[in-house]
Amino acid sequence: MTSLNVDFGGDAVLFDYGRCYIVCEKRLEKTLRIIQDFTFSGSTTLCISRMHPDLLQERLAGGCQEALWLSERNGANNIAPDQLGRIINRVDGYLVGKKNAVVLLDGIEYLCLFNGFDRVQMFVEQLNDLVMASKAILIIPLDPLSLDQRSLARLRRHSEIVQ
Repeated sequence: MTSLNVDFGGDAVLFDYGRCYIVCEKRLEKTLRIIQDFTFSGSTTLCISRMHPDLLQERLAGGCQEALWLSERNGANNIAPDQLGRIINRVDGYLVGKKNAVVLLDGIEYLCLFNGFDRVQMFVEQLNDLVMASKAILIIPLDPLSLDQRSLARLRRHSEIVQ
């Protein structure tokens, strides 16, 4: 599979593997629909989110293959928001040997609080490199009002935008 068409009530979006997508929305409704469509089409999904994994699995029909919680709390599937290198390593390990993999990264705003925007931008670019090399898809839900216009433009430079 090289792409997947996701329909949003008449508005279809074509997702190509090897790309990064920013989904502009305040809540995760559209993003969760995208992840569900990928799961039902046979893609493997890694969900990294501010939402607790139990709640995320509950809201996703079909679920994620692996869910990581961005949290300062200790736990086996928890990653502290200031541990960007650890997130990169988990994503890299997840993508090895997988075809049609999808990575959801929810919580860019939260990561910026702990790391600053410049470090988070470099982190997203590293993730994008991993995704391109492994022909996976990176989906980043983002409320455009949560960042200033310059920061948003910098993130959009290497991403496709889903409105």
